[in-house]
Amino acid sequence: MKRRTARQLVHLLSDIRHATHCSTLRAAATNRAIALASAEHDANAEGRDDADHTDDSADDSADATRDAHQDKPIRSGS
Repeated sequence: MKRRTARQLVHLLSDIRHATHCSTLRAAATNRAIALASAEHDANAEGRDDADHTDDSADDSADATRDAHQDKPIRSGS
């Protein structure tokens, strides 16, 4: 196994943290898209165009996104 310098390890760790953050954002965006599509489908199924119903779903997905960010481990400053 090749020996790595401290600088290479720090760079690798930074890449891993960035990838984790990106996957969290992708998951939140996917959850929001699913919630919005579900709300739109429900509105179409009921035969009405209810803007308040869609706003409630958007608020729920925003809450889910906020919860996903709160579950992330806290990064140390060192």
